[in-house]
Amino acid sequence: MSDLLENTLNLAEKMHNSANIEDLNAGFRNFLTRLGPFAHTIGMVHKTHVKERYLIDTTYPDSWMQYYLKNCYQNIDPVIENARHKFSPYDWNSINIRNNDQKKMMREFQDTGFKSGYVVPLPVSPSMLLLVGIASNDTEINFRDRAMLQIAVNHYHARYMQLINDSPQKEECSLSDRERECLLWSAHGKNTSEISSILRISENTVKYHLKNIMQKLGSHNRIQAVVKAINLGLIHP
Repeated sequence: MSDLLENTLNLAEKMHNSANIEDLNAGFRNFLTRLGPFAHTIGMVHKTHVKERYLIDTTYPDSWMQYYLKNCYQNIDPVIENARHKFSPYDWNSINIRNNDQKKMMREFQDTGFKSGYVVPLPVSPSMLLLVGIASNDTEINFRDRAMLQIAVNHYHARYMQLINDSPQKEECSLSDRERECLLWSAHGKNTSEISSILRISENTVKYHLKNIMQKLGSHNRIQAVVKAINLGLIHP
């Protein structure tokens, strides 16, 4: 048991010392590999806008992910949907499946070999969640493994928040009024076309402003930019 605890602490320390998101993802993968034959997915989820979902990392089979995206399952996935109503970790047995489409999706996922799953939702902003899902070929993920997974996920979350906020402070990062408007509507789940219509500017102008925002905030995508801006107090959705 002492060896297991020592290994866990060493792996958690490596995640804590990750230099960037890519290193952090590699550290998390290494943690899970040492723990057992688990697959995982990590993503960002908007609490109210179902189409605002961004994949950060996954070890699910490529064939499944291609099929999943082709069928737009991210818009109906009950595992994700339940995160909007739960404030603590949950397993697949406790999720609410509302319709036949969701039942079909879960059955197809289980047909790939995964029989059980464990999900941990963690806040990154008032409107966004970091969602970590773990899948197993076993019929159940036991208590000890869940406890270890919780340690891994908590350290991932802590370092992820540090990394995405490792940018100029509010007083050093200035957004124009138009940039702030574009980002605020993006935070409310509006796409480029919708923002263009609301602000009565061209779609190319919207893209230009959002590109500038991402550069200023050191973000790789709109959702990361939104999260950083909220944490810096630059916007208030």
